[in-house]
Amino acid sequence: MENLARIDTIQSSGTDVWSVSRLNQTVSNILQNETHIQGIWLEGEISNITHHSSGHIYFSLKDERCAINCTFFKNANQKMRGIRLQNGMQILAYGGVSVYQQRGSYQFNVGRVTLAGEGELRIRIEQLRRKLHAEGLFDPSKKRPLPPLPITIGVATAATGAAIKDIIRVARYRFPEINIILAPCIVQGEGAVDSIVSAIEALNDPRFGIDVIIAGRGGGSFEDLMAFNEEPVVRAYANSRIPIVSAVGHEIDSPLSDLAADAYSPTPSAAAERVVPVRADLEADLEASEYRMATALGQRLRGVKERLYRLSTSGVYKNPQAILEHPAQRMDWAVKELTSTMQGIHVQALRRLERFQHLPILFRQNLEQNSRRFSVLSERLDNFSPLGTLQRGFSLVRRDNGKLVRSADELKKGEDVELLFAQGKARAKIEEIRKEW
Repeated sequence: MENLARIDTIQSSGTDVWSVSRLNQTVSNILQNETHIQGIWLEGEISNITHHSSGHIYFSLKDERCAINCTFFKNANQKMRGIRLQNGMQILAYGGVSVYQQRGSYQFNVGRVTLAGEGELRIRIEQLRRKLHAEGLFDPSKKRPLPPLPITIGVATAATGAAIKDIIRVARYRFPEINIILAPCIVQGEGAVDSIVSAIEALNDPRFGIDVIIAGRGGGSFEDLMAFNEEPVVRAYANSRIPIVSAVGHEIDSPLSDLAADAYSPTPSAAAERVVPVRADLEADLEASEYRMATALGQRLRGVKERLYRLSTSGVYKNPQAILEHPAQRMDWAVKELTSTMQGIHVQALRRLERFQHLPILFRQNLEQNSRRFSVLSERLDNFSPLGTLQRGFSLVRRDNGKLVRSADELKKGEDVELLFAQGKARAKIEEIRKEW
């Protein structure tokens, strides 16, 4: 009871009381927004692994002192082929920290896994990929289309490897007359990077007249393909003045040269198929185009002949002046119709004017009537006007300030006033004031 009373006191005081869900959600948001523990590589030994029937993989990753629970969800682990995770494996796991809110425990969500032996190389490759991507080296807008019908292709690969044999075999099968120029190079091990770069630069020499370049090698282990993940080689692909195809045989991981090239293929033979068209298909297309062109030209020729025949057999062709006969005739008819129409309009206008011949008489009568009315009104107006009043013998008295005197009360004895008559005016001095007649 004492504890319950204490809880009631805390709630009634307005203190912000958190729920467990709110706390776990807040911790989850903080951890997932902390960039320092997101997108990191974690190294350790696998223990307590469980391959769930849903496809998810759960395990712990431990070192000498600590361990952390890890989740490797199905959509992420399906990309990992050829490796089955087991207890005791030393791995590098790429991912970030999250919170399993129902239990209030934190875990590491794995996005990719590599064996520890390859881990450092893969981290370096990933760092280089991000660097070159930021420079725009892999920008899709920089990719150039491959020529539809190359005459000469250049190949940068090992002179004795299976790659050049596959390319020659596929290319000559598809187009026997294709020209192939090989720039031999070392494709793995010491000196491979400089050798590949030199081969690509040599094939870019305009003297060879190369239309497209295939650069790569056959399949191999992760370490065997490392030369095509090196920065100088990747930049050589990106800086090639001639469209270039990356043809590095691989099963899982694509080398960075694939991202830098204008196009890429999973194997050298697939690259040859992509670059070299099939001659038989081209010939079939040419025959079909020739047939369509001949058909179109034949139809057009027949149409022109028919038009010429109609023109040559027409009356206009035999008698060119005939082309003017119908327009001249139509012109005559138009003039005749226009003249008749104008005459009709003129007659109707005259008839309408005849109906208004009495208007001058009516106008004079109305004018005389209004003149007489104006005289009467003018006479009445004169009777009511001040001038009319003065004409009848009255006069107006006006003070020096120009105001009319309407009552004797407004005057003062000895004051000078002005008298206005119908004809002229006079000055007078007030000698006596009477308020009655």
